Amino acid sequence: MREYRVYEGLRVATCLTFVSGYLNAFSYLTQGGRFAGVQSGNVVLLASHLAQGSIKSTIHFLVPIVFFTLGQFFTYLAKKYFLKHRYPWHFGSSLIILCLIVLTIVLTPFVNSFFTMGLLAFTASIQVETFRSLKGVHYANVMMTGNVKNAAYIWFKGLMEKNAHLQETGRNIYIIIFGFMLGVCLSTLFSQSFGEYALIGVLPFVLYINWELWQEKRPARAGRR
Repeated sequence: MREYRVYEGLRVATCLTFVSGYLNAFSYLTQGGRFAGVQSGNVVLLASHLAQGSIKSTIHFLVPIVFFTLGQFFTYLAKKYFLKHRYPWHFGSSLIILCLIVLTIVLTPFVNSFFTMGLLAFTASIQVETFRSLKGVHYANVMMTGNVKNAAYIWFKGLMEKNAHLQETGRNIYIIIFGFMLGVCLSTLFSQSFGEYALIGVLPFVLYINWELWQEKRPARAGRR
C-alpha cells in the first residue's frame, strides 16, 4: 500500500481547508465583504463596482487580488530557494503561514484594513500553492468549486464502477469540504462576537498543522498518513 507524506493526509488537509474557511469568513465579515482566498468572489465584486463607476470600491476589491498575485510570486521564489538548499519546503511554508497570521493578529487592531486584507490574501496564496495533494489526488484548500465538482464526479464514478478506492477518494474530498464549512461557521460566530480579535481563533489549527509537519521529520513518523 502506498505511503503518503503527512501534508497529504486527511487530518492536515481538513485542517488546511478549515483555516481557509475561517480566514475567508473572517475577511468577509470584518474587512468590508472581501475574501482572503476566494479571488473569484473578489473579481466578481470588483467588476460589479467598476461597472457602477465606483472607483473607490473597485480599488477596495483590487487589494486582495493584487496581494494574492504577489503571494504566488513569493511562493515560487521561496520554494525554489528551499529546494535548492534542501530545506523542508512544506514545513517551511507552514511556518511562514503561521508567522504571517501571527503578524496579522498583532497588527490588525492598529492598522488600516488595507494591511490586514493584504496579509491575509498573501497568506492564502502561499497556502493554496503549497498544499495541493490529498493522498495523491489534486485538491484546492482555499477555493471549494473544484472540490465540490471532483467529490461528486469521483464518488459517483466509484459507485458506478464499483471502485472502492474512488469512493474513498470522493468521501475524503467531501470531508475536507465539511472542514471548510466548519471553519466558516466558527469564524462567523467568533467574528460576530469579537470582531477583528476573532482571528486569534484560527491559531490552534495552524499550530497543529505546523506540529504535524515538524513531527514528520522524525524517522518513525515518515510516511504517516
